[in-house]
Amino acid sequence: MLETVKNPAKTSKAYVWFMLVAFFATISINSSAQTGEELFKANCSACHKLTADKFVGPGLKDVGQRRTQEWLLAWTKNSQELIASGDSTAVAIFKEYNNSIMTPFDFLGDSAILSIFDFIATGPPEAAPVDTVATAAAAPAELTTPAEPVDAGSEVIFWFVVVVVILIIWVLYSTFKSVHKAMDENGYLGYKDPNTDYLKTFLVMLGITSLVIFLLKIALASNTPGFTTLMFGGLPYIALAVFFIGSIFRYKNIGFKVSSLSTQFLEGKQLFFGSQPFHWGMLVLFFGHLIAFMIPKAVILWNGHPVRLFILEITSLVFAISALIGLVLLIKRRFSNRKIMVVTNSMDTLVYVILLVQIVSGIAIALFARWGSTWFASSLTPYLRSIFVFDPQTGTAAAMPWYAQIHIISAFFIIAIIPFTRFMHFLVAPIHYIWRKYQVVYWNWNRKTIRKSSAHTYGKLPRNH
Repeated sequence: MLETVKNPAKTSKAYVWFMLVAFFATISINSSAQTGEELFKANCSACHKLTADKFVGPGLKDVGQRRTQEWLLAWTKNSQELIASGDSTAVAIFKEYNNSIMTPFDFLGDSAILSIFDFIATGPPEAAPVDTVATAAAAPAELTTPAEPVDAGSEVIFWFVVVVVILIIWVLYSTFKSVHKAMDENGYLGYKDPNTDYLKTFLVMLGITSLVIFLLKIALASNTPGFTTLMFGGLPYIALAVFFIGSIFRYKNIGFKVSSLSTQFLEGKQLFFGSQPFHWGMLVLFFGHLIAFMIPKAVILWNGHPVRLFILEITSLVFAISALIGLVLLIKRRFSNRKIMVVTNSMDTLVYVILLVQIVSGIAIALFARWGSTWFASSLTPYLRSIFVFDPQTGTAAAMPWYAQIHIISAFFIIAIIPFTRFMHFLVAPIHYIWRKYQVVYWNWNRKTIRKSSAHTYGKLPRNH
């Protein structure tokens, strides 16, 4: 009988803590940016261009000549106070942009805000960085016109993603190596089990996916109209078609395989500590995205106050980290437990890879594209709604930073592979249990007697009715 072999080094917790330390070290490095250019890229560039062209908000070319320094400070620190004071210019801008509320930036301080406007005055007018998201100015779909994406700070973001991927590979490979060695020493590897190669399959898929992401980044940066239309105009409909046709086919032909193929009966402890943070993180993030899609104006109004904005952003980041840690623990569990490896297949490894891409790219948005909740409500919601009315606004997606574009593409890829993976089980979740009537179960055997019985069958066998 095969037994689960624990990692003799017991280093899994150390790996997790190491990843967390490296993760927050990356955050601290990114948050230390204080120059006007870095502040602009981190807080303004998703909604404003350095040219005179409108994007989500007005273009900022020569804004220092058109507005006084006192007015710019007042508007940036809290535009709603300036509007409430009756300032005619502020009221006119507010009405021009559909009464959209801009996030107050009084937490930056006067010197930081002035350094931003110094950069705007001296920065290259042709640069239109849209690498990050910060303001709460929601714009109607017609204002989100195509813009050339510029990867401001992309080097830091690229190495952040590389470090995360390397850490995950290191954790999994080290776990596999130590467990494999322990099983060999204890005589558990007396025969060649092809299932033990699934970790290698996962690592190969992870490497290929990393290469594909790198090539996509280059292709997206070129802003080729045909490729942009394919990724953000064609891929959504392809993914939805594959999802609906594939799901119907699977229900009609192999309906008995529509399940998650639970492995809880093989091992439960590691599953609990991986499944709970992963599922709670994913559920909260899913419903957060859904709320921003359904009622974007309410989200923007909520984010109009800095404290509420910080609460929402930090909460989202915490649940995203929770989902990432839970997913890594689930991957470790599957590839370190031989009994679970027996019920593993190649599509399971693909699920893990695409979930890693989705979560890591989402965390990158939270760290490098402030503020994600406002960005989703003001920019991505119009794009997603345009898909459902068969008029995809690909220019909106093309203007986003590359890691946000990867996040969008991976989301559609997840939709496409649902009929072929364990993702299918959410379609048959027993939701009706919530409102169905309770069931009455009659137990006619004596509890004390039947528990002491060693017979294979006790009493009269039950009949099917």
